[in-house]
Amino acid sequence: MYRFVSSQRPIVLKKAYLKEYNVKELQRKLNILMMNYPEIKEVLPKNISAIKLLVGNFKYLTRVYCAFTDYLNKKETEEKNAIKKTFKDKGFNYDNHKSKIAKFLKNNTNGFEIHNCVYCDLEDITTFTKTDGTEVRKFETEHVLDKGECPLVGMSLYNFVPSCGTCNGTAIKGTKTIGDTEVEMARLSPSAEGYDFENKVKFEVKILIPDIDDLKAISHTDDYEIDFNVREALYQKIIDLFELKSRYNHGTVKVELLKWRDKRRENPDNKIQENARLLERSFKDTFEELFELDLRRREHYTMEKARRDVMLI
Repeated sequence: MYRFVSSQRPIVLKKAYLKEYNVKELQRKLNILMMNYPEIKEVLPKNISAIKLLVGNFKYLTRVYCAFTDYLNKKETEEKNAIKKTFKDKGFNYDNHKSKIAKFLKNNTNGFEIHNCVYCDLEDITTFTKTDGTEVRKFETEHVLDKGECPLVGMSLYNFVPSCGTCNGTAIKGTKTIGDTEVEMARLSPSAEGYDFENKVKFEVKILIPDIDDLKAISHTDDYEIDFNVREALYQKIIDLFELKSRYNHGTVKVELLKWRDKRRENPDNKIQENARLLERSFKDTFEELFELDLRRREHYTMEKARRDVMLI
């Protein structure tokens, strides 16, 4: 959760993805674009190639994106739009490849596990099969770096993150970047090396009323809120952009988390140990069953990180 990587070895994954394209033809188109736009070639990373654009790491893609958009932002709107259209139409048109890209991401042999939205973990995005046998893809292939602003990264493997429609929609992320500078952007993608929302941000239950009897949160939901312990300030940008605080304090989401928080408080380790002794079971097995840990791991429940965090597991 909160990280999108493949269990396949990177070199194997990249080779598999490159097989989806006519790389020589794409390189030919890139060469023509660079010849026709020497000023853009000058600002892009040296020795840019179709292969690097397709399977380069996210830090490299950010360099390309920032160089390209910084150059275009100095142009008038009409010229800027014309250049973007040319780069899309003459080489890097995601729309021409989106079906095979989605199929590649769904292919289990490529090592991807797509269960819940990588950004929010609030929505199940698992593909399902209709009664007529056809598959319905629930996840959206979200471009972390907007393909409209920089068509060059429109087909880049490490620019893809499977997300829910809410996170990918215009009301939340849309075409925005995650982060305000190149350095921030390079670190704030679930596909980026070193991305660690899992450990850098912890969900917690915050008491809003001082001196409240801190027992049954589920009976006094308005007196509590789901908050975040942010251990590296950079990750606050994820929380803010995806409106995680509002969404985790909304309706049944908040109630569900408060319920599990209460259950953990009602079952401290000493009580679980006593139950384990009476049942002649191990503490681990008793704990796992009580809090449904194995079941939820196996079935990939949504908001599991939040649930475990608020229970301090």
